[in-house]
Amino acid sequence: MPTQELKPQFEQYLQLSAGLRPEYPGSLGAGNLDAIREAVGSSTELPALLEAVYSLVSGTGSEEEEPSLVEFIPGYRLIHVGEYAEQIQVLAGILEDKGYNGGGTVLPLLTNYGSDFICYFRSADGEERVCDLLHDFGDLAVMYDSPAKFLETLCEFYKQEVYFLDEDGYLDCDLVLEGEVGAAFNPAATYWAE
Repeated sequence: MPTQELKPQFEQYLQLSAGLRPEYPGSLGAGNLDAIREAVGSSTELPALLEAVYSLVSGTGSEEEEPSLVEFIPGYRLIHVGEYAEQIQVLAGILEDKGYNGGGTVLPLLTNYGSDFICYFRSADGEERVCDLLHDFGDLAVMYDSPAKFLETLCEFYKQEVYFLDEDGYLDCDLVLEGEVGAAFNPAATYWAE
């Protein structure tokens, strides 16, 4: 899906985020496509999903001190462009340890402090997915049927109040409802059936 179609979906996600956390979108900083292109490298085509996201924001650095502004989704932050090249290397090391054969392009998008990732994946035949990769166990697991479904589902999580603020003001989610909505919007993804 072209960047111009994903960008409005990402803008909607930011608006919905602001409904619960008004300061969050501003904390992500201004977009920086040059930095993300440099981090990804000229040998890899910049996916439309990364272009849509990083044309609007820079992400959240690992040094962010305000806990309520760290998480893009519960448990994960949007990787800051200044840390992106480093996170590519961390992800590559994990994939190598797991014996991943490199059948496609895998790029990080979201991470946590345990080096778990939510990744963009493009198979060798050009199919695009958004996958989960847990550092300690498991392989790439398809979470979202496409980059568009990734953004659409995240927006739906806000609309259906899957995401909410806990008593301390941190982003949290209803795990049961998350699974139901995730499965409904991504019927081909095995992740939601587990």
